[in-house]
Amino acid sequence: MHPADRLVLQRINPNFHRECLPQAYRGNLRDAPVVLLFLSPGLDKGDVEHSASEKGRRYYAQQRIGKCDLPCEDQHESAYRWLTKILKQFGINYEQARSAVATLNIGAYKSESFHDWHMLAALPSSRICLDWAQSVLFPQAEAEERVVVCLRSPKYWGLRAGDSRGWLFCPKTTRNAFMRRDDEMRERVKAAVQEAVLLGKKSN
Repeated sequence: MHPADRLVLQRINPNFHRECLPQAYRGNLRDAPVVLLFLSPGLDKGDVEHSASEKGRRYYAQQRIGKCDLPCEDQHESAYRWLTKILKQFGINYEQARSAVATLNIGAYKSESFHDWHMLAALPSSRICLDWAQSVLFPQAEAEERVVVCLRSPKYWGLRAGDSRGWLFCPKTTRNAFMRRDDEMRERVKAAVQEAVLLGKKSN
C-alpha cells in the first residue's frame, strides 16, 4: 500500500486485492504528450503472481518513477493486452504510443469490479492524484500543452461527459473505456491524440 494510505486501510477493509502492488499510473506521466484518465486498475488472474515475482517488483518500481514507457508484453502481459485494445480506438498502434502516452487512475488499488467509491475521498493517495490533475495536468491540457482524455468516471475527476476545453477532452464512453461511436467529439479526440503522438515521437 501507499504509506499515506496505511491508517485508512487499517480502519476499513475495502474490496481491494492487497496481494497486488498498487499502481496509479503507467508510462511517462511527467512528460508524455498524451494522458488517458481512468478510475482504477482492473484485476487479471496473473496479477498476484506478477506482483510477487522479482520481475514484477522491478517493473512496478520502474513505473513509479513516472519516466518509463508503457510496458512491453514481457514486462506486464495483461497490461500490454488491455492497453493495446484501448489505444486502437485512437488509430495508433502500441509501439507508436509506448513513449508518448501515459495513463492515470484515481485509485491505485486493483479490484475485479470497483465498488468502493467512498474510498476515493478517504484515501490520501487518491486525493493527491485528483489535486495534481486539477492543479497541474488539466491546466496544461486547457493551454494545449498536453492532450488529456477522460475515459472513465468523469464526475469523480471533476469533469462532465461531452465537454472539452482546449485539449482537455471528456468524450462519452462505454463502461469499458471506449469512446462511443455516436459521439461527435470522437473524431476530434482521435485527431488530437494522433497528432500529439506523432509530434512526441519526432521530438524523441
